[in-house]
Parts: sequence; structure tokens; C-alpha cells
Amino acid sequence: MAAKVKQQLIMQFGGRDFDLTNLEAEARKAWKDAGKKVGDLESIDIYVKPEEAAAYYVVNKEVEGKIEL
Repeated sequence: MAAKVKQQLIMQFGGRDFDLTNLEAEARKAWKDAGKKVGDLESIDIYVKPEEAAAYYVVNKEVEGKIEL
């Protein structure tokens, strides 16, 4: 069995580093916080806008939000 690989996703823009590793987890949390069931989760779309230092997410085309980077 292969060892678990540690992954980190960093975006560099305008002399700043943005850690994007937790964006999916934050979108999943927003889904759950909206009273939705984890088992009903089908899609997560994340749009990163470095010029705004923000990421926007859409979960199952129902729950939307903004994450400050």
C-alpha cells in the first residue's frame, strides 16, 4: 500500500502567497452549515480570484459563498 501523500496548494500573486489547500473543506463546511446532508453532496465548484484575494464557491448549484484568502 502506498504512503499517504501530503499535498499543499499555494498560489502566488502580487508578491503574496495564498494557501488554497483548505478551500474545498470550507465549501463542504458551508454546505453542512446550510443544513444540507453530506451524503447529498454532488459537486463543488471553486473560482479563485487572486486580484480580489478571494475565492468563490458553488456547492451542488445551491449553496454559494465567498472565502477571503
